[in-house]
Amino acid sequence: MTAPRKLVMTISLNALEHLGINLYSNIPAVLSEIVANAWDADAKKVSVTIDKTAETIIIEDDGTGMGRDAVIDRFLTVGYKRRDELGEATPSGRKPMGRKGIGKLSIFSIARVAEVYTTVSGERTAFRMDREVIRKAISGKGQVAYEPEELPNWPSDLKKGTRIVLSKIPRSLSGMTVEGLKRRVARRFSIIGPKYDFVVSVNGTAIGPEDRAYHNALQYIWTYGDQEELVKLCKHLDRPGEARLLKIANELTKHHISLSGWIGTVFKPDQLKDEDGDNLNRLAVFMRGKMAQEDMLDDFGQKEIYADYIIGELHCEQLDVDDQGDIATSSRQSLKEDDPRFEALRKVVLSELRYIAGKWSDWRRTDGAKVAATVPAVSAWLGNLKRRYEKKGRTMDWAA
Repeated sequence: MTAPRKLVMTISLNALEHLGINLYSNIPAVLSEIVANAWDADAKKVSVTIDKTAETIIIEDDGTGMGRDAVIDRFLTVGYKRRDELGEATPSGRKPMGRKGIGKLSIFSIARVAEVYTTVSGERTAFRMDREVIRKAISGKGQVAYEPEELPNWPSDLKKGTRIVLSKIPRSLSGMTVEGLKRRVARRFSIIGPKYDFVVSVNGTAIGPEDRAYHNALQYIWTYGDQEELVKLCKHLDRPGEARLLKIANELTKHHISLSGWIGTVFKPDQLKDEDGDNLNRLAVFMRGKMAQEDMLDDFGQKEIYADYIIGELHCEQLDVDDQGDIATSSRQSLKEDDPRFEALRKVVLSELRYIAGKWSDWRRTDGAKVAATVPAVSAWLGNLKRRYEKKGRTMDWAA
């Protein structure tokens, strides 16, 4: 009988430092990489459990799991090209999010120890990786093999898929709330929920689109494609959403890209500073249902007042096409700005922002004047204005 292959990871210390420990700076970003891996494994359910007392985070999915060979060839191989080896779609037809095979290293940016339990077709593989042990093993020159510690015990309640247990987390979990984590994970994906057969929960509570928690702050919204579900969540819009996709169809065709999503403005700029410390005054870019760049608004250098009120989510699938180069930077948190596809998207979005700037100014003046006129004192003042001044009074920016 052939002895089982040894679990071996081959990686340079430089890669560990730059693609692992220093890859991400916060827990939601790391969890998003693990959630994305679960999506690629055709999981229907992903549960995240945070135990502040034990200082652990457990992520479990009911996906396809991995056999021993898959663990060695895929999980422990840094830079494994998933799409080249496994194809452009998962067995259930999903478009995989993973591409470079380095996201798994991000776990070491928040945790010293990671235990992995994974099973498929009755085959079980369990092992522990320790960041400091890896560092020592590969501290010499070049690449050195690191052998994770195999675990003899198997959790009796794990019947399918993969469980990852992160522990010895140097960054304190004390300030993180379940609701806060749900918000931040919800904002990084557009494919979470029953609609996509992909349910993600935190401490037993499922994440939904409403957990993004900025819908009620929107005053105006411009949509690209079917955004009916989103618009229904926006309870305080002063005007119905304006559909823009058909209006810019020729421009999109000219640049060989598609666009979906939305751009909105809030009532007051301070509504874009949330309790988690996130700055929501941004235009996030998504590919395949996952945030690829947190903000492209800042790139435009817009100095007009309206820019302080902007928030949006834009999806462009041409940014992630299998037969074209990877547009993402090594950090997986932004896109290569000199890529022609991203430059094409920038041109379209900049044109839209100029249009929105004009509409926003007109609507704020008009709607603000209507609101002001309902105040008795203001109404009386307008009524007493001489006719030659009345028009000027009605066009003042009452919403400023």
